[in-house]
Amino acid sequence: MSTKQRLFLTAEMCLGMGSIMSLIGNLFAMGWTTSAFHAFFGWWVQTIVVAFIYNLMVASNITNWLISRATVGLTGQALLKKSSQIRGWTMIVIMCFSMCTWGLLTAGQLPAIGVTGLLMTWARSFILAYIVRGILVKPLAMRIMLKVVPA
Repeated sequence: MSTKQRLFLTAEMCLGMGSIMSLIGNLFAMGWTTSAFHAFFGWWVQTIVVAFIYNLMVASNITNWLISRATVGLTGQALLKKSSQIRGWTMIVIMCFSMCTWGLLTAGQLPAIGVTGLLMTWARSFILAYIVRGILVKPLAMRIMLKVVPA
């Protein structure tokens, strides 16, 4: 995948996952109310921007470092397969836990939540993020990216 394609895909994934997971988080916290939607739209743009910058500055670098360490001696298809697996799992773990913590922090809930509550929130967010990414966001983002930024 070219740099332009990866950058476009990153932007799409941050937009899709940030929007959906932020909305789900607000709905879980406040229910299906107008205040939940006000809170969502009040922080939506900032959340997407933080997710994109964090992805480029932190998550991508950690992922690339892990790939370089785990794929020593691999070539061809084995290298591509292993790199893809590492990138997929590392990105969802780093971005899910980081952005979940960001949501709790911006909502003012991080200091008030206990360790058990934090672990439960992370687990719920990870399960939801895995499902949302696999079923909706990633397939749609890949399809759009291949049409807009061909190889």
